[in-house]
Amino acid sequence: MTHGEEPLRYEVLGLLRVVRAGQEVDLGAAKQRAVLAVLLLARGTPVSRGQIIEAVWGDNVPSSAVNLVQTYVAGLRRALEPARARRAPAELLTSVGDGYLMRVDPGALDLDVFERQVLLANRLRAAGDLAGAAVELDDALALFRAEPLGGVSGLFFDVERGRLVERRLAVLEERAELGLAIGQGPELVSQLTAVVAEHPLRERGHGLLMRALVQAGRQAEALAAYREARGVLIEELGVEPGPELRRVHQAVLAGESPEPARAPVRTTPQAPAEPAPVTVPAQLPRAPVSLVGRDAEVAVMDALLRGHDGPVLLVTGPAGVGKTALALHWAHRVRDEFPDGQLYVDVHGYDPNREPLEIGEVLNRFLRALGVPAGDTPVSVDERSALLRTLLADRRMLVMLDNVRSSADLLPLLPGAPSCVVVTSRRRLVGLVAQVEAKLVELDMLDPDAAVAVLGRIAGRSDVEAHALRELAELCDGLPLALRIAAARLAVSPKLRAAELVEELQDEHGRLAALGLEDGEGTVRAALDASRRALPALPSRLLAIIGLHPGADLTPHVVAAMGEVPLLEAQRSLDALTAANLLSVSEPGRHFAHDLVRVYTKTLAGELSEPERRAATGRMFDYYLHCADIADGLLPINRGSVLVAPEHRPVHVPALSGAADAMAWFDAERANLIAAAELASATGWHVHAWQLPYTLSRYLWLRTERETSLRITQAALQAAIALNDDDARFVMQFNVGIALLQMERYDEALHAQRNALEVARRKEDVHQQARALTTIAGTLQDMGRAEEAETHYREAMEISRVAGSKWAEANAHHHLGLLYLSGRRFDEAMPWLRVALRMYHEVGEQCGEAACHVDISTALLETGDMESALSSARTALAVACDAVSPYHQALAHDRLATVFDRLGAAGAAAHWQRALALFTELGAPEADGVRARLARARAVTVG
Repeated sequence: MTHGEEPLRYEVLGLLRVVRAGQEVDLGAAKQRAVLAVLLLARGTPVSRGQIIEAVWGDNVPSSAVNLVQTYVAGLRRALEPARARRAPAELLTSVGDGYLMRVDPGALDLDVFERQVLLANRLRAAGDLAGAAVELDDALALFRAEPLGGVSGLFFDVERGRLVERRLAVLEERAELGLAIGQGPELVSQLTAVVAEHPLRERGHGLLMRALVQAGRQAEALAAYREARGVLIEELGVEPGPELRRVHQAVLAGESPEPARAPVRTTPQAPAEPAPVTVPAQLPRAPVSLVGRDAEVAVMDALLRGHDGPVLLVTGPAGVGKTALALHWAHRVRDEFPDGQLYVDVHGYDPNREPLEIGEVLNRFLRALGVPAGDTPVSVDERSALLRTLLADRRMLVMLDNVRSSADLLPLLPGAPSCVVVTSRRRLVGLVAQVEAKLVELDMLDPDAAVAVLGRIAGRSDVEAHALRELAELCDGLPLALRIAAARLAVSPKLRAAELVEELQDEHGRLAALGLEDGEGTVRAALDASRRALPALPSRLLAIIGLHPGADLTPHVVAAMGEVPLLEAQRSLDALTAANLLSVSEPGRHFAHDLVRVYTKTLAGELSEPERRAATGRMFDYYLHCADIADGLLPINRGSVLVAPEHRPVHVPALSGAADAMAWFDAERANLIAAAELASATGWHVHAWQLPYTLSRYLWLRTERETSLRITQAALQAAIALNDDDARFVMQFNVGIALLQMERYDEALHAQRNALEVARRKEDVHQQARALTTIAGTLQDMGRAEEAETHYREAMEISRVAGSKWAEANAHHHLGLLYLSGRRFDEAMPWLRVALRMYHEVGEQCGEAACHVDISTALLETGDMESALSSARTALAVACDAVSPYHQALAHDRLATVFDRLGAAGAAAHWQRALALFTELGAPEADGVRARLARARAVTVG
């Protein structure tokens, strides 16, 4: 809450309201109120946008639902924190992952107050203070002002409303039981009569009314109440009253005072004949000296404790990330809220030197801690589990289960409310979440500032430079275990300079060894090995094979190819590795390893046999080559006639059906394809070293990634030379020339293109000669050597015609038209451009078509044919959109803007803005010219 604002009170047990200083806060439209209701009902748990949308709209989700949720959240933030500065972060309704968390102060939500008072009443009743318990329940029931969740509608809220109504009735019946136990029967008759009238099918209400009537001396009315209840049950449900209601009836007939079937509750505390000591265990190990960088997680755990009765908190994360440290820190922080004690056990789920504790042994330890003599412990695990639940039923305890491997180890150990259970595990225990709705608290690596703080505090040396600590923190990947080991080495070795340790850790091959201790325990390698040992055989094997992958992330498809396993098995294995926190998910379908785990996987890969490593690496190259070849073939730009033939065609490949799919696939796999090409070049896989860059070249051209294209193409050229393959050598020499030309390095481009032409002539390949001549001509044109350029264009055109290469002929026509266009010879340019356009269309070269339409629009505009110029520019944009070419879309927008500007029509600025955005995103140099034209247009408008 913003400093200085009055505290808020939230009400859901009646009309949905928020009140500040006695004044109701305006919560806005109905749907906005509904969003708030969803967040409040979550009671301190983050709610995803998808969950909010489902709750608020049900089956009628509008297409703009995501935007609407964001709008409603913004409106709620303004209403709840009106004094918050515009750009200041929200304190009450915060963003968490892909959703939101409503932070509610203790006692601010009436539902929380209700449940706490019921909990206190239960404890007072267990202690024998029935009158005090009755007062607490009266106060709790008074919080229901009307039907819950008033003012919000929908199936989700109907279900929640029904749940709250049922909860109120259950508490009201408990209150009646207490009242009867302390002789308040006469006072309860009118209230219970109303309950029975409103809920005639609840047998317990009828029984309570009969008992209240008997206490009031109205036995005849009690019998009449039974007859009425029986009649309703038979008429509505076709059943006789249940055994409890019949027992009350028999007691009234016999003139006895009917009591509940369960043991009577004492009206006053009763002291035992011999005082028995109450065991209050305090088993928590020592808390960590300090905890750095985990404030957000501690706040989430605090909120989960406030928002739920008897929560099970599952703290999960990779090995060495500090799960136990966080859990112990938080447990000590809140232990005063658990006056009945704390139980702790380390299950040793990942200890390489000992077997995990069996459930029976853990139960024995807990029962002994609670004062059960060894001789009184039941034999069977089920009986011990039942006894534990009985002993904890009315006690508020904190139970911590450390280093758990599976959900099966837990379920018999879990008490009910009001105790809280904290579990730590390297795995996301899906079974625990599904069966007991455990709340996940996921730990990731520390941020750089927190990592540096850990290093500085433990090292305790003033001579360590800040930049050295930063480098150490980065090399330790923000992993607390690694940070502590590195800092400990500095602390115990005063002569060890931080720069020396940095240099040692920079060597990936020795990094894990450098993050070890003399005793071999508590090291990063040991922690990761323990996580791997807990895996099934296939995920364990694939973890080593993943270490051969050069990219930053990977998909199930490439893992299936590398491991020669079915796609479903690869997916399941990646899920298992993710559940074990050895991998993480960057986005759906893509997995990655943090730096130290990546180093670990490389170490495991190095332990594979040489034939296994080579085979898996080859299958990876073949997978990327095959998929890139498919995607390249879908791009709307001529790809020449080079055949790509991977040795092993992968079984499972992504389904790509058009240019948009192809570009999306290339965008997603770009970094991996480049890394694979560079690895192939560095390790002597010469065929893949030139064919991978070849399949990437058109994509990189469309994305105007000039530097990247030049780098990998130059390496590919060396691979082609090593293979003594003239076909490969021409293609790579040609592509080097294109990349240099795009970077305006004209002399180098001309040299590379002439080398390509020499190779083509040596091979007597007229198709390649035509392509080389056209590119040489384009370079000469850009260098201002127009006459030489025209000669080369015409030579290329003639060779293309003879060779029957329509694309090359179209390209030569197009560029000759451009040459005339640049010389303002518009009438001469038009015939060449129109022929080029027709040829491009015939061969399906959409990018060439779009560019030709732009150039024709330019010629038409300069000759005064405004309407035709506008039409050509619009056609250029449509074709560029069909081609999924952002570069050509930007060219078309720029041309449209120029035409609109000449016409003096509105729209020029909008098209220039779109062109500028596209060119800027692509990193294209054309952005500077568009920016200048847009600035001039705006200056004219202002003037």
